[in-house]
Amino acid sequence: MAARYLTDGVHLYEIADQRTVQNFGLRRGTISYVILRDCVTEAVAKVDDLHLAALSEVELDGLDIA
Repeated sequence: MAARYLTDGVHLYEIADQRTVQNFGLRRGTISYVILRDCVTEAVAKVDDLHLAALSEVELDGLDIA
């Protein structure tokens, strides 16, 4: 699978993982989140759908930046 990259216009992020977990609390269901890795500092963060919507996907057109 090819790596996918996102940007907020300043930083470049790689999608490190996408996870879905079961919620067994009062409101049963699933919780989905994405783990992003900053390509410069290599810091990782868990991001919910609201914050993910603010990012734009970077089109590499066959280039590999890794």
